[in-house]
Amino acid sequence: MRASIDHVGLHVSNLEKAVDFYRQTLGLKIHKRMRVGEVEIAFLDLNGTYLELVQRPGSPEGTPPGRWSHFAVYVDEFDELVSRLEGLGLELRRVKLPDGTRIVFFKDPDGHDIEVLERRVAQ
Repeated sequence: MRASIDHVGLHVSNLEKAVDFYRQTLGLKIHKRMRVGEVEIAFLDLNGTYLELVQRPGSPEGTPPGRWSHFAVYVDEFDELVSRLEGLGLELRRVKLPDGTRIVFFKDPDGHDIEVLERRVAQ
């Protein structure tokens, strides 16, 4: 059996602010929007995998402390993305793995960690 991620769901305090953030930082486009009762949901397309942003009225703002809540994406133009993130004034945490892969972490408006890895050609 081969498994892959279908979507990653994140609670957000302000759906429009979160959608705008992911458009500006990662260039994501809305795949689908829906409402279930009072819950508003937006699915953003990550090349066939989806980032599901969920806003529930009355939910507390922010995310639990710690770094357990995150998602990760690979990008081809790593330096270009880092420049864009810096231009947006985001605080970046950079990591370089022993194999040379570069990673940058930053937070969305609700404090979720986003991990971006440099896509590297196998050597």
